[in-house]
Amino acid sequence: MNALLRRLWQLATKEELDTVEPAALVAPEPVVSMEDARLLKAALYLKHGFLEECHRIAQQIESPNGAYWHGIMHRHEGDIGNSHYWYRRVGRHPVLEAIGGYPRDAAAEEQELELLLAHTLACATGKEEQQ
Repeated sequence: MNALLRRLWQLATKEELDTVEPAALVAPEPVVSMEDARLLKAALYLKHGFLEECHRIAQQIESPNGAYWHGIMHRHEGDIGNSHYWYRRVGRHPVLEAIGGYPRDAAAEEQELELLLAHTLACATGKEEQQ
């Protein structure tokens, strides 16, 4: 994870998130999957409570990672039924397998966010996930 993504994950304003380019979130690595780089931006919006902005990005990306971020966003807004629908669309996913399915408590939700961020970053750059 580069310094910019690490910093924005910890603390970011909406203005910073609005202006950051997805490629900057993986630099200096090249972007292998622009969809996943865009999902990193969606993840930042989600992390900081900007659900509409997260939704706008995630709903445009028809991949397991896109469905996953979409499902998490709906869970955060309290639409559990819709969240479950998007989780079903994810299918088999290494993060879901690692956490044992749909998270049932805050600790599992936090672990899920960290693991999915790392997975999405690995997909965006084509690099293996690093723990």
